[in-house]
Amino acid sequence: MSELLGIPLKRTLEVDFATELSKLIDATSFQTASFFQPDISKVATARNNAITPDISVGGLDALKKYYAILLQLEKKFPNNQIEFTWFQTLSQKSHGCGQYSLQWEKLTIIYNIGCMYSLLALDSNSDSAESLKKSCLYFQNGAGCFKYVLDHQATLKTEAVVDDSTAKALTSLMLAQAQECFWFKAVQDKHKDSLIAKLSQQIVNFYAESISDSQKGKLIRNDWTNHLKAKKAYFSAVTYYRMALSFNGKKQFGSMVKALQTALQFLNESTLSSNAKFKTVIESALKEAQRDNDFIYLQQVPSELPTIQPASMVKPSSIVGLLPSVDDSEQLFKDLIPIEVMDYCTAYNERQDKYVEQRITNPLTSLSKLLKESMTTYQIPQELKTISETELKQYQASLNNLQVNNENIQSELDNITHILNEEALSDNQLRLKHGTLHWTLPESSTINAKYYEKLNKLKEYIDQGSAIDKQTNELFQTIDKTLITSGIKLPESNDPLTNKIKQVIQERSEHIEKTKRRSSEYRILSKIISSYKKSGTTDFEPIFIEHLKYFDEDLRYVNNTKQENMKLIHEIERKENNKTNESGETKKMERTDPRELYIEDLKYSLGLLDEVKDNLNAGTTFYENLINSTNTFCNEVREFDATRRIEKTKLDESLIFEGK
Repeated sequence: MSELLGIPLKRTLEVDFATELSKLIDATSFQTASFFQPDISKVATARNNAITPDISVGGLDALKKYYAILLQLEKKFPNNQIEFTWFQTLSQKSHGCGQYSLQWEKLTIIYNIGCMYSLLALDSNSDSAESLKKSCLYFQNGAGCFKYVLDHQATLKTEAVVDDSTAKALTSLMLAQAQECFWFKAVQDKHKDSLIAKLSQQIVNFYAESISDSQKGKLIRNDWTNHLKAKKAYFSAVTYYRMALSFNGKKQFGSMVKALQTALQFLNESTLSSNAKFKTVIESALKEAQRDNDFIYLQQVPSELPTIQPASMVKPSSIVGLLPSVDDSEQLFKDLIPIEVMDYCTAYNERQDKYVEQRITNPLTSLSKLLKESMTTYQIPQELKTISETELKQYQASLNNLQVNNENIQSELDNITHILNEEALSDNQLRLKHGTLHWTLPESSTINAKYYEKLNKLKEYIDQGSAIDKQTNELFQTIDKTLITSGIKLPESNDPLTNKIKQVIQERSEHIEKTKRRSSEYRILSKIISSYKKSGTTDFEPIFIEHLKYFDEDLRYVNNTKQENMKLIHEIERKENNKTNESGETKKMERTDPRELYIEDLKYSLGLLDEVKDNLNAGTTFYENLINSTNTFCNEVREFDATRRIEKTKLDESLIFEGK
C-alpha cells in the first residue's frame, strides 16, 4: 500500500501559561498563585510538550496528557481568560487565529490528536497483517477525533477549529484509508473477488464523500483534492476489475468484458504513480477476455452492469475510551476552589435573599400596609403630593400670561373697530360730497355688516375669557400656598389607637432592616468551601436547607405579627362602628384629630389648585385659538379697507373730472 495521506498537525504560538494561570488564580481564588506553583509548572510543561510532539506514540501520549489537563482546567477556571493562537496547516497559505477559550484549545488538541493518529497510521503502514490492522485502527481513531470536533464545535462561542466541510472531508478521508487497509488485508488473504469488489466500492464511496466536502471547504488544497479524485478513480477500477474476475468464475464472459472495459476507463482517469502495473494487468485481461468471447463464448456484452453493494468495515472510533478522562491523570489544583463553587455561592446567596424577601420582609411590609389602609388618620393618601414654590410661581406666571393675551386681543379688536369706523365715515363724507345718485359704491352699512357681526362675536368671546380669568385668579388667591408648598408632615395624633399602630409599624420596619442586615452578613460561602474540600462534590442543597434554619426565629415573628394585625384591625373596626348610631347614621362628632384636619385642609387646597390648572390649560388653548381667529380677521378687514380705498379714490377722481 502507498500514496496514503497524513494530516499535518496544527502549529501554535507559545503561551506563557505559568504567568497567565498565576494571574487567573490571584484574581479568582481565595488562595494565591504561589501556593500552586508546582501544578502551574506541570500545566506549562504539558502544553510545551504537546505543541511540538514527535510523530510517535510518545508524541500522542503528550497530546493526550495535555488534553486531560485541559479537562481539569475547564472545571477549575473560567473559559475565556487565556488567549491561544493556532495556525491552519492544510491550506497552502497558513493563517493564524487567536481565541480566548479553553474549549477551543481543547478541541484543537483533539484535532491534533486526530492528525497524530493519521501520521502514526502512515508510519505503521507495511504489508504485514499486524501493521495493516494497526493502521486501520489509527485511521478510524483519527476519523473519530475529527468527527468529535465537527459535532462539538457548534457550541463554541468562538471561531471554529476547522470549517465543517473540511472536518467532514477529513473524517471521510480517514475512513477511506482505514477501509483501504482492510481491503488490502482481504487481498492478501485471497478472499472472494465479489467481496473484495464490495470492499473497494466502499472505499470509492468514502473518497467521493471526501471530495465533495473538500470542494466545499476552505482549507484543503487543490492538489489534495486531485489526489482524492485519483484514488477514487483507481479504486473504481479495482472494483470493476474484481467484478470481472467474479464474472469469469460465473462464466459470464460478456459481463466480464464490460467490467474490464469500465475498469480501464476509470484507471485512465487516475493519475496515481502505481497505475502502470495495474493498467498492464487490466489491458492483458481485457485482450484475452475479448478474444475468448469473440471466438469461443460469443456472449453479448451488456451496456450496463449491476450495481455493486458496498461493504463498510470501518467507522469513526468512539471518543469514549479513545481519549483520557479527567480522572486519568494526576489531579492538579486539588485545594483550589473552582469558579463553579463560587457560582454556587452566588446562586445560593440570591436564593437566600429571595427567601428572606418572600418569607419575612415582604409579609411584614404587606401587614403594615394593610394596617395603614385600615386607619384613615394614619397617613397622607398617596394621591396627595405638595408642589414646589417654583411650580407655584409658574402657575402665577401662566395667569399673568392669560391677562397679557386678553389685553393684546382687546387692543387688536379696538384697532379693527377703528378701521371699520373710519371706512364708514369716509364713505359717508364722499356720499354727501357727490350725492347719492353719483356715488354708486355700496354703502358701508351694508357691506360692513358682516365684519361688524364677526367683530361683536369676538368681543363676546374676549369678555367671556375675561370673566373666567377673573374667577381663576380669585380661586388661585384662596389657595393656602404655604400649606401646599411645604413638605408633608403629619401632626402628632391624639388618638391612642393611631399612636399604637404607628409604634407597631415602626417596630416592623426596624425588624425588616435588621433582618436584611443579618442576612447580608450571614452567608453560606464558608460552609460550601468546607464541604467541597471534604467531599469534592457540588451537591450543596442539603447544606443550604440547614443554613436557612437561621431565620426560623424571624418566621415565628412574622406569624405572631399576623395575629397582632388581626387584633388591631378588629379594634379599628370596633372604633368605626362606635361612630354610627343604632339606625346606622353617622354620629355628629367634631373633628379633633390634628391629622384629619391637616389632611382635609391639604385636600381642599390641592383640589382648588387642580381647578386652577384645568382653567389654565383651557385658557391657554382658548387664547391660542382666539389669537389666530383675531389675526385672520384683522387681515381680512385690512384687505377690505385697502380695496375700498382704491375704489373710493377712483370714483372720486372720476366724478371730479366730469364736474370740470
